[in-house]
Amino acid sequence: MKENKNKKFFSVKSGKIINSNYFLLGFFILGVIFAWWVVIHSVKLSLATTELYFNHNSVVLLNDVKKENKLERKIDGQIVDSQEKTSYWPYAVMIENLLSVRPQAGLSQASVVYEALVEGGATRFMAVFDPSEIVKEIWPVRSVRPYYIELSSEYEALLAHCGGSPKALEMIWRNTDIHDLNQISGDGKYFWRDKTRGMPHNLLTSSEKMNFALRDKNLLDKTAEFKSWQFKDDAGLSEMGDDGKNLTFNFSYGLTYKVSYQYNQEKNVYLRFNADQPHKDRNTDKQIEVKNVIVQLVKEPVLSGGQGRLDIKVEGDGKAWILRDGQIIAGTWEKASRTDRTLFYDKDGQEIEFNRGNTWVHVVPESQAVTYE
Repeated sequence: MKENKNKKFFSVKSGKIINSNYFLLGFFILGVIFAWWVVIHSVKLSLATTELYFNHNSVVLLNDVKKENKLERKIDGQIVDSQEKTSYWPYAVMIENLLSVRPQAGLSQASVVYEALVEGGATRFMAVFDPSEIVKEIWPVRSVRPYYIELSSEYEALLAHCGGSPKALEMIWRNTDIHDLNQISGDGKYFWRDKTRGMPHNLLTSSEKMNFALRDKNLLDKTAEFKSWQFKDDAGLSEMGDDGKNLTFNFSYGLTYKVSYQYNQEKNVYLRFNADQPHKDRNTDKQIEVKNVIVQLVKEPVLSGGQGRLDIKVEGDGKAWILRDGQIIAGTWEKASRTDRTLFYDKDGQEIEFNRGNTWVHVVPESQAVTYE
């Protein structure tokens, strides 16, 4: 018997005989339709979920950026990879700025640095650190003044210092919410002295010591709850200011406390100069680079408490100059109370968005000239 080349298949649904050629043709058509559906659906899904933006001639997946922006550090807007890292409890350290101690150690690794006058026309720094940053030395640690305590209170920071003016120590004693770390008042183990240098300019600490202090003060595992500034990504190249622009001001008389910042467009940072010299960090031997520069103009300091000590009003409001992305912004500042954050606004009353990274705030008497050229 010859084999029948037109084999039959039995249709379960109809009970009829179906030619195999028709069956194969139908199956092929269904396969083509399904394949087109998969391709079209995939294209639509891709278009719906992928957005692009351009920055410095590079293409970045906007979805990834949006996801990252949800995890930024409260203290400086830096992107981190876990929720826990967004709100570590900060610590602040008082740092001297006499000409004889420059370059200091650790300033370049602080998230926020404040500079203000102390006695004799000199300035002093208060550097605020995120404890996740590894800083091998922070030097030289010096004493505190009341207005620095008001600024550190904005963060509820652990405040590291070596003594203080009578008014500052009284403020600490009266306000139990201030997290104090005083080297000469029982907290000496978190500091050490460099015996090759003379006192009182030889006191050091480090991020390791400060993390031990945070642990021992039951702050290491707590979540910081201070109000964060608003942060943004760097501007595009077309929105940046001209390379080499300079901001200059002086805290007092002479050259020693003259401060300048020069804009570097390639890095979108400001290079800091002190007394017309590049201001370096002893830990790195590199010039300090700053993402955001603020000149906070305040009323004239008044003598208070003897020995040339000053009273500087950092509560209230006033004018400010803000540098960011090579541009200068004429703005204002407001601070409602000791524990409230100092906020900065543009001429339209909108809160300033700072670039992610470090910020230096200079509390300057309003009589001092500020030039930008």
